[in-house]
Amino acid sequence: MIRIVNDFFEEDKFNQVLYHVKNKIYYSPRYFEGGPVGHKKTHDDHYGNRFTLNKDKKLLNVFMKQAEKKFNFKITKIYSDCGIDMRNLKTFQPHHDYVDGIKLNILIMLDGPIGVTTGTVFYTDGELDIHVGFRPNRAVLFPSNYVHSAHQSETENLKRYTATLFVEDYESLK
Repeated sequence: MIRIVNDFFEEDKFNQVLYHVKNKIYYSPRYFEGGPVGHKKTHDDHYGNRFTLNKDKKLLNVFMKQAEKKFNFKITKIYSDCGIDMRNLKTFQPHHDYVDGIKLNILIMLDGPIGVTTGTVFYTDGELDIHVGFRPNRAVLFPSNYVHSAHQSETENLKRYTATLFVEDYESLK
C-alpha cells in the first residue's frame, strides 16, 4: 500500500518549513552503504547531504504532527535517523529501509524540479514498477520493506530536498 497526499502542509506552514530547511540547518555528507569492509568513501558513493531531525526536535515534531493528521494515525515510536536530505539524482540506488524495527516510511517532498523523473520509484519482484513524480509539498507513505529509489536523472547536479520519517511503531486512529 502506497498512499500519496498532496498539500501535506498548509501553504504558510510549508513556506516556513522550506525556509528553515534551506537556510537554518547544517547538512552533512551521506554515502551509500554496503561496500566491502575497509572501503573508503568516494565521490561515486556520495548520494547527497543529510540533516538528522533529532538535532531539531521542534522541526521533527512539526513533521510528525502533520503526518499523523494527514495519514490518520498516532506515531508512538520514531527511528533516530529521520532526516532532511539534499540528494543528488545521478544514480538509481534501489533499497529498502526495513531495518531496526522500521515499519513505515513517510517521504515528504520539499523542493526540487517537478516531474516523474525527479520523484521516487518502487520495484516489484526486482522490476521497476511504480513512479511517483516529485511535487513540492507531496508526501508518500509506504511500508519500509518496499524496495524504492530516488529516480535517476541525466541532468548534471540536479538536486532535491526531501524529509523522511522512519516510523517504528504507530496506532491507527478510528
